[in-house]
Amino acid sequence: MERDDRPQSLLAESVRAHLLRFERPLTPTYGNAAGLRVLVAFLVVGVGLFFALRFVFAAVDARGAPAANLGFVVALLAAFVVAQQAFVGVPMSDVGLRRFSDWTRRERLYFLQVVPLAAVLFAAVFGDHLAGLRERHGLVGFLLLSIPTGLLWGAVQEFLYRGWLQTEMTRRFGGAAGLLAANIAFTFGPLHVDYFAGTAGVRWGGLLAVFGIGLFFGIIYRRSGNAWIPAVLHGLWPLNMT
Repeated sequence: MERDDRPQSLLAESVRAHLLRFERPLTPTYGNAAGLRVLVAFLVVGVGLFFALRFVFAAVDARGAPAANLGFVVALLAAFVVAQQAFVGVPMSDVGLRRFSDWTRRERLYFLQVVPLAAVLFAAVFGDHLAGLRERHGLVGFLLLSIPTGLLWGAVQEFLYRGWLQTEMTRRFGGAAGLLAANIAFTFGPLHVDYFAGTAGVRWGGLLAVFGIGLFFGIIYRRSGNAWIPAVLHGLWPLNMT
């Protein structure tokens, strides 16, 4: 029987995309030396700089202020870009950050269909939360500080924990183990250390929710090899916009 090489319909390709049957799953190609640099960069930026910035902002009593939150996120993003280019030394595409022109058809279909739907759904479900942000920060503050902070913060988390950590864990241990290891670090590591503090004890419900959301993002990244998709979806999550 001859192979049918005719282009598939948009509907058929969209269904495959929503089933996460992407054409190029995560397959790390860099070597051991670069992998070690990825881990070092993750520890320096994702752990060391993360806690250093928290300490500095707390010391000057700026932690939690909208402008300070944006500065915190921008500093981490800048550190990621500098470390990736000057220290890790592999192309951005090797950690899932491909140019849009290099995306596959299913990646584009999934992104262009899911992102608008997620934005509308999140706005409806978390309407009270978003209204509270607008009231506290004002419309201008909401547009210029809260929204950029939320979008960038979600992206930074995905770049660090999916782009760097999951990629390297996948290279070392395989797809399933790499995904699980990165998501455990994402859930129980520095990002959510506050879940372990407080008079009420450990907030296991919150950690379980974080683990589930992170697992979903990790699966998308594993199946597509594209870190931009979970980065944008994570950024739209309204709880980022504090």
